Amino acid sequence: MGLRTSVIVNGINNLSDARYCAGMGVDIISFNLKLDAADRMPSETLKEIVGWVSGVKLAGEFERAKPDIINQYADEFGLHYIQLDTPYLIDEIEEINRPVIQKVFINKDTVESELLEMMELYGPSVDSFLLYSTDFNSIDDTNTKFLHNLARKFPIFVGFGVHRENINTILKEVKPAGIGLRGGHEIKPGLKDFDELQEIFEEIEEN
Repeated sequence: MGLRTSVIVNGINNLSDARYCAGMGVDIISFNLKLDAADRMPSETLKEIVGWVSGVKLAGEFERAKPDIINQYADEFGLHYIQLDTPYLIDEIEEINRPVIQKVFINKDTVESELLEMMELYGPSVDSFLLYSTDFNSIDDTNTKFLHNLARKFPIFVGFGVHRENINTILKEVKPAGIGLRGGHEIKPGLKDFDELQEIFEEIEEN
């Protein structure tokens, strides 16, 4: 199966999600590897998932780990990308030996000019930006224009406010490099409700 846009799914924490996303044509699945996070992916689980999935790129989500630690994880588990969920120094990013996805948080107080300045600074050192927000649950006319302006200048993944009802409008009017979604917990081992992801995948499946 193919999808009409690139998709990254964050927070993969079980084999069911990983295999489902790989089978649906997701480009990148990412795992929470933040050193002090309570829901951090155990190494044993990550090894199991890496051993079972194919045809999809793997990313690790980090927050404060030093570049040498990040590189160790990337080499040990065969990660293709590194996602930084907090801003690092440019010098630190350039020490990371995988392409970097920089997560950028947007809220109601975000100033577009300041965000553009930050992205212009980081742009040459990262592969793409994943835009995320806890303030906005949907994308309205104002957000669409704002995101379109960013997408014209940078490779961005829209990681908030994406629903079955608006995904086609987002792809048409924002024209992002892709979208960002989230995995979830299994109901019990091997049993998973994929309804929310499936609804979006159905909308962007290539005919």
